[in-house]
Amino acid sequence: MTPLSGYLLVSALLFCIGLAGALTRRNAIMVLIGIELMLNAANLNFIAFWRFS
Repeated sequence: MTPLSGYLLVSALLFCIGLAGALTRRNAIMVLIGIELMLNAANLNFIAFWRFS
């Protein structure tokens, strides 16, 4: 079973990719996809903390 730190690392990586995509792209669709990645990373954090608490 994967420990909590593994989920947090994946979540942080997803958040950084989404943030970089949202800040560097000029196309509105790509900015929205970056924001969606950041929201998915936050949801992964919530689920990981719920599961391991």
